[in-house]
Amino acid sequence: MCAPVSGALGAVGLAFAATPAPVAVAPGVYALIGQPGEIAPANMGRIVNVAFVVGPRGVVVVESGVSFRHGEEIIAAVGRITRKPIRLVVITRPSQEVVFGAAAFQARGIPVWMHRSGAALMAARCGTCLRTLRDELGERTMAGSRVVEPDRVLSKSQPLDVIGRRLALIAPGGEDAPGTLALLDETTGTLIAGSLVSIDHIPDLRDVDGKGWPEALAALKATKCIHLVPAFGRIGSCADIDALARYFAALDGHARTLLAAGVGLAELPARCDLPEFAAWDGYAALHVQNANRAYLRMERDSFND
Repeated sequence: MCAPVSGALGAVGLAFAATPAPVAVAPGVYALIGQPGEIAPANMGRIVNVAFVVGPRGVVVVESGVSFRHGEEIIAAVGRITRKPIRLVVITRPSQEVVFGAAAFQARGIPVWMHRSGAALMAARCGTCLRTLRDELGERTMAGSRVVEPDRVLSKSQPLDVIGRRLALIAPGGEDAPGTLALLDETTGTLIAGSLVSIDHIPDLRDVDGKGWPEALAALKATKCIHLVPAFGRIGSCADIDALARYFAALDGHARTLLAAGVGLAELPARCDLPEFAAWDGYAALHVQNANRAYLRMERDSFND
């Protein structure tokens, strides 16, 4: 997802964007909490939550970071918690804030795993994203960053036995949620949900048509997770998935009402407000775009009917 960023990167921005200390989510599970807001020089693009699980034989990291430098800092943060080796890094989606740190992991011989369709989408578009980030965040921030080729790709859910701890990779959503993964730590009931779940943050429907996402949320909620690490927002639990499901229901319901009332696409930005979610992070940047996509999907479906 190539989001525009702007401004000049200064010393204050560098200090503000330092990688935070790992937060203990559950025994053996940690998160590096991303900063709120859109990608910007002040936060160096560190807006997404990164997580890692420590087992008897090593560590699995989820998300590689926005840059080579960020990837190195994630590796260093893991090292402050444990001396066990990182066995692999899982990238949950082909999005610019999580893919470009992969080069730092591969430079240390740490394999990178992705969903098959996510890897294809990354290869197709992330070169453009990288050029945009270099222009806007600067060469110093993005030095060494590149689009990598994953060491392994997968297309369905499967157990993951690499660190002596029961983990499961979940690939829900089918074609309506392309290239998305989540990781469940069965020992603590912790779900690292990737882009499929955000808390108090508007989702980005740029790469999906929205129909399959609620089904994916239902599949994740069926894990009955005790702890939930979303892509964006605070640490929560499976109960927090309900709010995101309500957003999708409200979005579709409102778009359907506007279409039935004959509201044109040009009028949509002024008529699509959902006050219940207006305080969520990203509302101003993403909600109108989501409403536009939902409206066009329903219009297309009505023609097909």
